[in-house]
Amino acid sequence: MSDSRDQNYFRNRMKEEVHVDRNKAVPKCQTCPYFHPDFKYRKCLYATCPYGKKDQEVFRRTPLRSDKYGGGGMRV
Repeated sequence: MSDSRDQNYFRNRMKEEVHVDRNKAVPKCQTCPYFHPDFKYRKCLYATCPYGKKDQEVFRRTPLRSDKYGGGGMRV
């Protein structure tokens, strides 16, 4: 039951419009409100950084061993 609540939470967050003042200094990823350390392939809620960082900083170099949200850690 909590998995569906988590998925709905993230679906709703992804539908929200991102309001960012690009004139301010870019925060570090760990202090960004869109930072998610549990995602397997990327660090951010969005595929492109709302603050304008490069894609290399959003996506992980190596994926995490287990994914909390994508199928229970099944390996291929």
